[in-house]
Amino acid sequence: MRVLSSSTGVAKLDLRSVLALICLLAASLLLERPAMAAEEQMRFVVVRSNQDGCEPTCPEWISATGTIGPKTPALLKATLKTLAGRKLPLVLRSPGGDIAAAMALGRLIRKNQLSVAVGTTMFFGCQRDEKNCTANDGKGADYIGKAVSLGACSRACTLVLAAGKRRIAGEGTLVEDIPTLGGNERETRKLVAYYGEMGVRYQSLVERLRDTGGNPGHYDLSTVLLLTSTLPVGQLVDAVICRGTPAPDNCRVFTTMDLE
Repeated sequence: MRVLSSSTGVAKLDLRSVLALICLLAASLLLERPAMAAEEQMRFVVVRSNQDGCEPTCPEWISATGTIGPKTPALLKATLKTLAGRKLPLVLRSPGGDIAAAMALGRLIRKNQLSVAVGTTMFFGCQRDEKNCTANDGKGADYIGKAVSLGACSRACTLVLAAGKRRIAGEGTLVEDIPTLGGNERETRKLVAYYGEMGVRYQSLVERLRDTGGNPGHYDLSTVLLLTSTLPVGQLVDAVICRGTPAPDNCRVFTTMDLE
């Protein structure tokens, strides 16, 4: 069952951003699905926006990419501990993984009132898996980048998406293979209970998937509360969000003290 996102919001991009998006999109069309299938266990890294003009106050988010495994909830818990209570949204890209771990991860996300958006983080300077990198020294963060609405959230990943305070999947993203049945009756009951905790109307979701042959469309996903928005990931991480008063919790002011 596949759901291709749609969106009514169009972001204004400068030329460099457009070229970068074109390159990323071309790469994703050729490589994305095989790469996701071979992805290692999900990793979490905190990323600061490199959007022009946002300094000294720029949005930050948690990049969450990879397959969900038994250790994934503990990895997120460790990342959240480093944030000392700051609530950063997750930019999520995953082919799925362990259902039980996904539900534990979702409950941790819901407990901490984090928002979740399907998307891909483009890293500038230091790459996510690069060791002993100094390219971002003096920039206020280990990882600098841009989040874009490209990528997919499949199977167990959709349970993590359902946990967000805000749940976003914009144009260019794919939400598919939403689990509604477990391997046995007991596992199915756990799924039903989990959807209830997350505010998703399980019976409505099952009926919609059945009536539409497994392709409910974004309007129907919003209807059953799996999504709260089909706008771009920029709703959570664009620099403009930091210009309001009060600024969202994921906007951090960079000062010289951050270099000490």
